[in-house]
Amino acid sequence: MERLLAERRTTCDDIIFLSFPGDEKALGGCLASGRGFFHIGPDGSAEPCPFSPFSDSNVVSMGVRGALQSPLFRKIRAAHALGWEHTGGCTLFEHREEIEQMIQNP
Repeated sequence: MERLLAERRTTCDDIIFLSFPGDEKALGGCLASGRGFFHIGPDGSAEPCPFSPFSDSNVVSMGVRGALQSPLFRKIRAAHALGWEHTGGCTLFEHREEIEQMIQNP
């Protein structure tokens, strides 16, 4: 897979290929929480990423810009949580206790 990804990156210079997990170190941490992307749940909940089911905002009531500036997203970015050490998979879900504390303590 790594070889194929490297090949695609060199032959398709008009497309950005990201590997999740895998590219976090090269990108200075995960791109979640509005640093590059975020996930909108079926009910409109704004979640840091599809693999991290935490939310304190909703795009239906706040809009996209409001959701990106939610207390949870701001705290995740300020704590540099997107660069936390992890063993694979979603960094935020692996540190779910810390993220849940960010939601409980606005």
